[in-house]
Amino acid sequence: MSTPSLDPASALALRSQYRQSQSRAARLRLLVDTGQELLQLPPEQMRQRVVQRACAFAAMDHGLLLEWAEDGVVHTRAAQGHEERLQGLRALADHPQWPAPPPNQDAAVRVLLHRADGRAFGALLLANSVPISAPDSEDLESLQLLATLLAAHLENQRLLRDLQARERSMSELVQRLFSAQEDERKRVAYDLHDGLAQTLAGLHQRLQGFAGRCPPLPAELHQDLQTILQLAQGCVGEGRQLIGGLRPHVLDDFGLLRAIDREADRLRDAGLLVYWGQRAPERLPDAVEIALFRIAQEAINNILKHARASQVHLSLALEGGQALLGVSDDGCGFISSPAPLADQLGQVAMHERAHLLGGHFSCESRSGSGTRLLASVPVQPLEQTP
Repeated sequence: MSTPSLDPASALALRSQYRQSQSRAARLRLLVDTGQELLQLPPEQMRQRVVQRACAFAAMDHGLLLEWAEDGVVHTRAAQGHEERLQGLRALADHPQWPAPPPNQDAAVRVLLHRADGRAFGALLLANSVPISAPDSEDLESLQLLATLLAAHLENQRLLRDLQARERSMSELVQRLFSAQEDERKRVAYDLHDGLAQTLAGLHQRLQGFAGRCPPLPAELHQDLQTILQLAQGCVGEGRQLIGGLRPHVLDDFGLLRAIDREADRLRDAGLLVYWGQRAPERLPDAVEIALFRIAQEAINNILKHARASQVHLSLALEGGQALLGVSDDGCGFISSPAPLADQLGQVAMHERAHLLGGHFSCESRSGSGTRLLASVPVQPLEQTP
């Protein structure tokens, strides 16, 4: 049985198709492997790896990655090859007749890197020290995709740096705001203590002295005098409570645990049962004590205004270099009826106070199941602080 003759034209066509398929597979592997690798590299290594991959793919021995800043200054970010030839390639980067090859080089290639808005911010330049055939259109397309992949990663890195810088600026602004707020509260507290509070206390004492020296009065006038004494005493108490809320002396004198427990007296006065879990009596740095006290104060305010609770559990612990503050109640929760805007801002402030110190804040609440707040802040006890 005779073997059918092989058509040379068909064999050449099959060979050509095979080579094309192999070439496409190589391009696809280049893009996939490079894309996965770039995710694991910092920007400097990312740039160098793309230049190496591009040179290997295009069979060229010189590669240069240029990027220009907003002011137009051109920076060399990555390079591969002989320095003298790279200088010639760099000098050609902005040549108006590109892609005419530089002296002693052939098949020079320039691929631009673009931002998301279409503006070019860099260029990948490739050349070879010996004459070779120029890359075909599919190779150029693959190199452009490689450059686009690099540009996307660099753009993401730039946007991330910008976002981090904005977050740092915002954190610094919030920190200055909180510091200014605490300074103003301290100033107002001292002004009230040395001014209005002293006047009210003197008024109450004078009224008590007058009542003690006053001859017996008719029942109606006696009742009026007692009412005036009670009002004066109430004003003195409210003044002290206001001063304590602005800048509690017990926080400065006795520390965070005593200050929170004194603040919890407002819950007890309202008829709520207050239970303490862990009680850490250690003094902490001022910033930590103020932040955690303000978080506890805001939590107690919210319980009194909205929770309709019957009992509250408090805890303050030091564990693993973290100060942990917990406040929970058995109230109505707030999922079914969102809190007013002022209270939402209060929760934001609590989160920011913990975040600015490198800590965390969480709030868990379900309708009918109460609310649980937990703030954790990294800290060392005051005696260990350098």
